[in-house]
Amino acid sequence: MNPDEWSRRVDTRGDGSTPPPAQSNDADEPLSPWAAIVGPCYTVASFGRTVGVSEAAVLDAATERRVLRLMAADGVDLFPVFQVRDGHVHPQLHSVLEVLRSGVDDPWTWAQWLNTPLDDDITQIEHLWAGHLSEVLRDARHDARAWNS
Repeated sequence: MNPDEWSRRVDTRGDGSTPPPAQSNDADEPLSPWAAIVGPCYTVASFGRTVGVSEAAVLDAATERRVLRLMAADGVDLFPVFQVRDGHVHPQLHSVLEVLRSGVDDPWTWAQWLNTPLDDDITQIEHLWAGHLSEVLRDARHDARAWNS
């Protein structure tokens, strides 16, 4: 599946609604500090339902870095909600992830980079959704070089 197909909204529920992301309901289990940084996440199944593709297609997209996949400590694949808007993934997210990967091959670091507010209180992923691809890529290249040095 190409990135354009990922950017299309496919409503498999038929009612226009989006299933909620996966969240832990275990009050005794302490939340990871990453939970505050990354925010809510989908499971493979809920991510697939949200963007209208099969679980196999979700995993293929994750392997190709067309979507951001995080591996939890218990081995569960998680997909941050911030990468989805109106049922689709930003078509240029892949480009940003590839640049970030050139600096460090750590999806948790990429998630932090994408979802941490900048000086203007806007995150890089919000800048990407606002159409500022060239600025986001410039910043990604800068930080990737710094991580690599």
